[in-house]
Amino acid sequence: MSRWLSHGIDPWSKLNAASDIETLNMNPVKNMRREDMGLQWLAIGLFCCFVILAGGLWYVQIVSFKKYEKYREVQSYRTVRIPAPRGLIYDRDAQLLADNEPNLNIVVYLDQLREDFTRTYHDLKGDKDLPYLEGLELEKDARYLTVSNMVYEASVIIGKPSALVRSEFESHYYRHRYMAMPVLTGLSREQMARFMEQGSRLKGFDLEVRSKRRYPNGSLAAHLLGYMRPRQRTSNEEAATLQMSFDYELPDFMGKYGLEGQYEDELSGEPGAKSILVNNMIYRQEEEEWLPLLPGKHLYLTLDTDIQKAAEDALRYLNPNQQRRGAIVVMDCNNGDVLALASAPTFDPNIFTGFLPASVFKPMIDPKGSLPLFNRATYGRYHPGSIFKIMIGLAGLESRIIDPEVEFFGQGYFPMRGRRIDDTAGAGYFNFERAFYKSSNAYFIHYGLKLGPETIVDYGNQIFLGKETGLLPAQETGGYFPSKQTVRKGWHPGDTANLSIGQGKIDVTPLQMAVMTSAVANGGTVFWPRIVAGWESMMPNGASVFEPEPEGRIRGRLRASPQSIEILQKAMLADVENRNGSGSICRIPGYLIGGKTGTAETSFKNSNGRRIKHTWFVAYAPHENPRYAVVVLDSEGLSGRSSCAPLAKIVFTSLKDLPNPSHIEPRKKVFTLGDNARSL
Repeated sequence: MSRWLSHGIDPWSKLNAASDIETLNMNPVKNMRREDMGLQWLAIGLFCCFVILAGGLWYVQIVSFKKYEKYREVQSYRTVRIPAPRGLIYDRDAQLLADNEPNLNIVVYLDQLREDFTRTYHDLKGDKDLPYLEGLELEKDARYLTVSNMVYEASVIIGKPSALVRSEFESHYYRHRYMAMPVLTGLSREQMARFMEQGSRLKGFDLEVRSKRRYPNGSLAAHLLGYMRPRQRTSNEEAATLQMSFDYELPDFMGKYGLEGQYEDELSGEPGAKSILVNNMIYRQEEEEWLPLLPGKHLYLTLDTDIQKAAEDALRYLNPNQQRRGAIVVMDCNNGDVLALASAPTFDPNIFTGFLPASVFKPMIDPKGSLPLFNRATYGRYHPGSIFKIMIGLAGLESRIIDPEVEFFGQGYFPMRGRRIDDTAGAGYFNFERAFYKSSNAYFIHYGLKLGPETIVDYGNQIFLGKETGLLPAQETGGYFPSKQTVRKGWHPGDTANLSIGQGKIDVTPLQMAVMTSAVANGGTVFWPRIVAGWESMMPNGASVFEPEPEGRIRGRLRASPQSIEILQKAMLADVENRNGSGSICRIPGYLIGGKTGTAETSFKNSNGRRIKHTWFVAYAPHENPRYAVVVLDSEGLSGRSSCAPLAKIVFTSLKDLPNPSHIEPRKKVFTLGDNARSL
């Protein structure tokens, strides 16, 4: 120490410095606090974040364990088909023939009743220990009892006591519990109001609006419009088009007959789709609509509602309850538009949009019954009888075999190789006009044999007998008419005699006879009959696009001079205007009508044992400027004069006061489809 002092060094100062260094090394936080406070705050922040993260993990894994355990296994998505709004059907004047109305239903969402199922189960179980299988059965009972009681309560609210069918409930629960289950359907507006006022206390229950097809005029034009039935599982064609299959399809209908069936694709539009996320219990978790629907197109027809009503009223003439079996077709002579197409007996297509009992449907398809679903206007095959004398007369006049002024003597029958063909015109002298309006069989057989079968076949081919008109593909028949090959082999004069008066090997439809009558009335043009006037497509912005179908498509022309057709027209006028004419019953003062009656014998007998006759009256008017062709058929009538001509008069009485058919345009109305519609 003396040495340190001799050199001027204080030993105690060195000891103090060493102590300070040791203190700094032993207290780094204190040193940090002195030198960098920012690092201190960073450390505190990191510590707080760690605490928050640890707390969140603890809440999720410990506190919320049961909640997430319940939904821990989400199995899959369920794809649901959403039907598009069906296109409407209008007549030529934009009067509704088929539309859609809201169908109000009460539905229940089973996923919202799980706690109630559990509560009911424990109430039923009590303190008992049940074997596993008995426990499962008790769970089924608990679910059904829960929903059944609530359904009954809802039914009491709306004033329509009803019970839940257990089999339907079980089926829905096991297959589609992720979807709302309809429990009360077809509510009235009053019942809907009651439920909205008092039904809010029912947990899981709600109102659902679905679309239902409605035919506001009942049975009017039923055979033409057709009917609809519940859609079965999506067809392979639709699934291929949409490139998907559906796990569930919301209730929908599809056309099965008539225009509803023929134009199903156009009217039904394209369905939308949504996906429902379900958990391991097949309960709904969430849903998303990812394919917007495309509404169906609106269909405009050439049909005139007023004329259609007149035709159907005529078929109910004399006895509204009479099961007359016949048809009436009204056609525009100048373009082939079908203005009315009626068949009797008829049916109400509205009955097919709901539950149809077998006791109602089976009699409708019983071959021994009246077959109200059978469209006699397009699908019925009948002997034309004397109305085919129109074509025999035209062929004879044009080939110069018939001189309209030369008289033929008829004996009241025609001898044909050992048998006699009766002639209701009686004996006497007949020129063409008198033979026509008296409907002399002897006269037309005589000249039919002179024409020969090949010439007769040639003139029948000019109006396309034996071929379909194309009006209702797959829902009409072409009838039967012999070919030239047929009459060249194994054909006998007796066959030609029968053919000359519309008997034997010839079958036609009322629609085909309307085409024939129109061709004679308009001077020789054979039109394709038209029933579809056009389609209206609705755009998402509310605008519409109308696509008309071609009008007045010509299929062929009669190979006859104007002079021959004029002579035939005058004979048809005499059939009605002459008091001795077979169609004179149809005469309307001040309104000239040209026509022809027909009665064809058949080999069949009705339930009364009377031989069935196919009776006809074909006509056009007004004679001076033909506009309408009318064909009336009574497939079990007495004669064309007594059974059909009076019905035609009813139709013409309505027609004479109507303005000429107008140009067909879509109705002036704007619809908004909303955001869930695809652009066309």
